[in-house]
Amino acid sequence: MKKVKYKSFILEWLPMIYRERLTGTGKVLFWILVLSSALGLYSFGIKIYFMFIVSFVLLFISVLYSDLFTRFFPPRFVVSHNPPARSTCGHSVSFKVHLRNLTKKWYFDLFIREGRIPSAIIEKRSPESYVANLEPHGEVEVECTLSFTKRGHYVLPGLVVQTSFPFGMWRGERFFADEKSLLVYPHFHPLKSLDIPAGKRHQPGGISLTSYLGDSMEFIGNREFRHGDSPRNIHWRSWARLGKPVVKEFQEEYFCRIALLLDTYVPPGSKPPAFEAFESAISIAAAIADNLSRQEYIIDIFAAGPNIYYLQAGRALAYLDNILDILACLDRCTEPPFDRLEPVLLENLSQITTCIMVFLDWDETREQMVRTTYSLGTSVKAYIVRDGPPTVDPAPYEELVGRIARITPEMERRGVENL
Repeated sequence: MKKVKYKSFILEWLPMIYRERLTGTGKVLFWILVLSSALGLYSFGIKIYFMFIVSFVLLFISVLYSDLFTRFFPPRFVVSHNPPARSTCGHSVSFKVHLRNLTKKWYFDLFIREGRIPSAIIEKRSPESYVANLEPHGEVEVECTLSFTKRGHYVLPGLVVQTSFPFGMWRGERFFADEKSLLVYPHFHPLKSLDIPAGKRHQPGGISLTSYLGDSMEFIGNREFRHGDSPRNIHWRSWARLGKPVVKEFQEEYFCRIALLLDTYVPPGSKPPAFEAFESAISIAAAIADNLSRQEYIIDIFAAGPNIYYLQAGRALAYLDNILDILACLDRCTEPPFDRLEPVLLENLSQITTCIMVFLDWDETREQMVRTTYSLGTSVKAYIVRDGPPTVDPAPYEELVGRIARITPEMERRGVENL
């Protein structure tokens, strides 16, 4: 086991050294060293070993000076950065890194980058990350650019300051801890239109209820006082003008609550298209949430992680960012989550007007959930995100809930404009 671990460590360590620590000149010198050592094994008549010795000495001195200097005489810097807390998969973000020299020494050929970043984050190196020289007690700002290939929650552990001084062949480095948390949202294409079936159930309280506590009543005019009216509603100016009691009349507002249920069940042993469909389903859910957040709806999000997630979002309750925070961190379920998810949905169903369900497949369990939701008076709109035919054909159930649209990952990547 130890030999396997050491072998794995070496195979990971050597490419990292070649990629991160050797400069362009250092890589050329490294291959000269390899070539001269290989040729020197075949013939001692050719004095190729002189090239080997010169290359080895130059590279050795560069490594010795840069690494020993940074390890035993570490530079005293203050390094700070402030990357954005949120980004989107497939996008790039640029931010400033501040470097301050606390000593009376000069430093040359400095390069600043993020250290030990996850493989899903790609750092784009640019001339803006290079500092030719840093004077005593000097300060400098450089630009760092990161791009993201996968959604999720990431931690940037800190920054690395490298120097290739004196020969420009090897980068000695020093790590400065400055941990930052970063959420990468799923990429999605905004919808131009979303067909939401009109439900018969409305939640009293109106739009104002989403921003304040208590009932929401809209003033529509005045009328004569009737027996049983509250004295609080008397309109005193109208009473004084007309000479008889007049009260203010109100009308109760209503708003719609839309539930968005996301299927996360990917059976163990599934092939790559199933994982692509899962990511596409999350992007579709994000696009639906984005469309609903721009309208006067209260949105209830239901999803199974490995944990059950439930979030109510709307005006002054939560923003789209809160919904995307959940979708960014959501992981697939390897066991059917419907037995745990359905009670949470049914508990809140009495106040929900319409339920939008994004499924990864169609079978008896999912069909039963749709039937139960519809039978309790909530309209249902269902989508299937899958790269192939579902387990059971959903066509016979379209008379119940309308057309069940099927979306492939390829269609989602190209951009679905209307749902």
